[in-house]
Amino acid sequence: MGSPGLGSSKRKLLPEPAISMARVSLLLIVLSIALVTPSQGFVKELLFRKVKDTLLEDGTTEILDRVCNYRVTPLLQNSELYFKGDVWCPSWTVIKGESLTRSRTRVVNRAIADFARKALAEGLVTQEDPRLFLE
Repeated sequence: MGSPGLGSSKRKLLPEPAISMARVSLLLIVLSIALVTPSQGFVKELLFRKVKDTLLEDGTTEILDRVCNYRVTPLLQNSELYFKGDVWCPSWTVIKGESLTRSRTRVVNRAIADFARKALAEGLVTQEDPRLFLE
């Protein structure tokens, strides 16, 4: 057993490490809050990038017997998911149809409609050509 003074000094030392551990724990909590809060945007961006890669779509479609390209890209605006659609026909014109909508199923059709309006304004098609508007 040792001297009584040695044992009593151990008892006095026990609360001090507990206090310093509480201070260290509090410091770690404050630091983790300070560091995690700004980086949540990074986590959100990382998660959205994975979703974006899954929802991104490229393909081809025909407009007036011409092969045209389309692309659907998901966008996050004000914490809401939108889809951006682009349609272009590189072998025909430089016109690009665009759309932005919350509907994944309508985004390409709206981009084609925008393409049709622009092609009509440029004189590439006439209003009498129903095939363009029926697609």
